[in-house]
Amino acid sequence: MSPQETIAHYRVIGKLGEGGMGAVYRATDTKLNRDVAIKVIPESFAKDPDRLARFTREAQVLASLNHPNIAAIYGVEERAIVLELVEGPDLAGPLPEEQALPIVHQLVDALEYAHDRGIVHRDLKPANLKLSHDGRLKVLDFGLAKALTIDSGALPDQVNSPTLTMRATMAGVIMGTAAYMSPEQARGQNVDKRADIWSFGVVVYELLTGKQLFEGESVTDTLAHVLTRDPNLSEVPPRFQRLVQLCLVRDPRQRLRDISGARLLLDEAPAAVPAPAGSQRTLKIVAAVALAVAALQFGWYLFRPAAVPQSAVRFNIAFPEDTIEIPTPAGRTFVPSPDGRNIVFAAMDKKDNQQHLWIRPIDNNSARKLERTEGANFPFWSPDSQSVGFFAEQSLRRVDITSGALQTICEFAVQIVNRAGNGAAWSANDVVLFNVRGPLEQVPASGGRPQRATELDASTGEVAHTWPQFLPGGKRFLFFAQADKRENSGIYAGELGSKFRSLILRATAPAVYDRAGFLLFVQAWALMAQPFDASSLRLSGAAVPVGGDVTTSEANGRAAIAVSDSGLLIFRSRRDMSQSSQLSWFDRAGKRLATIGKPGAYTSLRLSPDGKFASFIRNADRDSERGKGYLAIMDLATSVISRAAPDEARRFEWTPDSRHILYSRASTGLFEVALDTGATVEIKADQPLPGLEAISPDGQLLLLHDDLSNRTFVLPRTGDRRLKLVLDQPSRRSSFRISPDGTKVAWNATEESQPQVYIAAFPAFTNKRQVSSDGGGRPVWRRDGRELFYTHDDGLMSVTVEPGVTIQTGIPKLLFSFGANGRMNPVYAPAADNQRFLMIESTGEIEAPQIVAVLNWAAGLKH
Repeated sequence: MSPQETIAHYRVIGKLGEGGMGAVYRATDTKLNRDVAIKVIPESFAKDPDRLARFTREAQVLASLNHPNIAAIYGVEERAIVLELVEGPDLAGPLPEEQALPIVHQLVDALEYAHDRGIVHRDLKPANLKLSHDGRLKVLDFGLAKALTIDSGALPDQVNSPTLTMRATMAGVIMGTAAYMSPEQARGQNVDKRADIWSFGVVVYELLTGKQLFEGESVTDTLAHVLTRDPNLSEVPPRFQRLVQLCLVRDPRQRLRDISGARLLLDEAPAAVPAPAGSQRTLKIVAAVALAVAALQFGWYLFRPAAVPQSAVRFNIAFPEDTIEIPTPAGRTFVPSPDGRNIVFAAMDKKDNQQHLWIRPIDNNSARKLERTEGANFPFWSPDSQSVGFFAEQSLRRVDITSGALQTICEFAVQIVNRAGNGAAWSANDVVLFNVRGPLEQVPASGGRPQRATELDASTGEVAHTWPQFLPGGKRFLFFAQADKRENSGIYAGELGSKFRSLILRATAPAVYDRAGFLLFVQAWALMAQPFDASSLRLSGAAVPVGGDVTTSEANGRAAIAVSDSGLLIFRSRRDMSQSSQLSWFDRAGKRLATIGKPGAYTSLRLSPDGKFASFIRNADRDSERGKGYLAIMDLATSVISRAAPDEARRFEWTPDSRHILYSRASTGLFEVALDTGATVEIKADQPLPGLEAISPDGQLLLLHDDLSNRTFVLPRTGDRRLKLVLDQPSRRSSFRISPDGTKVAWNATEESQPQVYIAAFPAFTNKRQVSSDGGGRPVWRRDGRELFYTHDDGLMSVTVEPGVTIQTGIPKLLFSFGANGRMNPVYAPAADNQRFLMIESTGEIEAPQIVAVLNWAAGLKH
């Protein structure tokens, strides 16, 4: 075929090769805009209807294979099979065992996956093994020896032909390449997976020694050697000798029966002992290796998969002295450089009370501050590991980590939450993808005007595309699509300059791709890994735990995971809250008066208006029901706890009559539950509802806040339910409380360097006044509205508030210090008598969150 000719919707670019299976062409899939390989079978093949029908059936079976180490089959056309195009060098030896080991492991994984599904390769040989540009082994032509059985005819170099087929009799068909086929194949007998295991042993021998195990001047001579000659394995490194020996047993009944046994043999075998320095043998090996890998050094060696050690190396990352972790929701504030040598992170400098970026080498604990990065958050690296991009002050910026040169990439037309955005990525083509609100945008890394890169899918209720990551090649990328219903959120792949998108995985938080061939994501706070082929965008196998719980934020779809190209994994661990807290009464001096109920995992806290019940979010046991937090109430007279709502809850408020609770689900939706009957109804409006914050004293107005867009609304509880926007500012806000007379609202917001408490008129949010002077949070009104409580680093604060429409406050004063009782936690609810506070008290059994780094993380996977 000539260039520009087409097969179906595939346009031919040029020929890649030709052999016994027909011609192979490079072509472009005009529908999906990707390059593929097309094998066009000989015309004589198509004239045999039985053979053509069997070819189609076999190809359909092979297309079901979905594994990162197996080149995918995309489709079957008349006289053609469409395959994944794998670019990179052919696999060739000799290779040192530390380089060969991860390749052999990948080959074992591919064979095990196919054998478990009843598919045998039948033509395993070096010519069908390639190393992709990202260093991953790809097995080509899986099963095609069976699908493409043809008469050999006169073929050049039949011993190593692309697929040798010899018909001895109608009862026995010899398929495969003579030098690598098993004895039973050579005899024309029926074969199973043990034939692949023999070929595997031959391939491993050649990979390690650089020599073909069975050679002959003709096909007959080669087959004779396969059937009669005992292989000499003296040149095989000790670690591999037992494995190769068991693979090359001529009687298949005595041969290694399952390829999974190869993994065990490799793990248990001793590593090779180096020869004495200066020995002739060592010099010969070094010289041979140098010659063999010279052609691969820049294409494969730099991106080769690292040898998997017996165990991963895990350590915690400490913040530098005189800094504190920034009080921000979960996100990638710690990010390793692509080369794995440095880590960039955001932290607050106690000296200037400003948030900065810091650089820390992976091999020591020292960290240096990057100047001129005040207010920076959620950093991301350039592909060459020399620059860092970050969000700050309504703009996207970049800084050179060596010179400190600073540049603004672009400014934002919309206001962003906490000036932090929702993730960015920098491609090898110097394009930056980022999100501040809604879909992803793209901009040249050198600076320019942002352009929209993705489109929200209104049919699934998507509200934002966040946390992008470029896949190898720099054109395709992963991103998290957050929807108003959690079950519609997921991980997608997109492509620059195209409307292409593909669902990878339903998830509630972002995922990251590791070049070892895994997708890392969070399930119920557990960090999981699943094999993922970045070329075909396919997951395979089962997801397995990496080890460790990860901090996530369902409110804004953030997850604290990052990984370098070299396999350095960093994540923020989640607190173990299973038995972390106790409900206790304290007086206005901070003296504990009594404990209520048993220790448990309690978060959030509200007292019913009649003072009889406490409501809170109770986290279930982390081992039995990971990640499930439900709304519970406690009868304060009996300490009996009961579940108040059937599903997960995130925010909640009592109605003024103490008979109902309104709550927002952990995903989406606003509901009202009647406590006497348990009847639950959904509150609907003219658009999806953000999270509940407060209820007016008359029970008629609901105050709602969207963490993602950082906008605040009011909604009538009955009647015409239309959201009304009342506050839209860039600062991050939370903890809204309406005063008992309904004329004021208090909240905390981070408008400068630290959160402060504010009061304004309700519901107009006019006449705003700052109440706290040096930080504050969690404001709560006294029952008569004449006093406002809030938390501070020092303890619980109190400030008087004059009644009436005007906003007049006194000077804040400290009621008591949290430090006076080491177990005191700043989550509280004042009693109706204004003299006591119900508090969630820490038990001292909390597993504190850590910034965890894992070198060679994949070595710790439990398959």
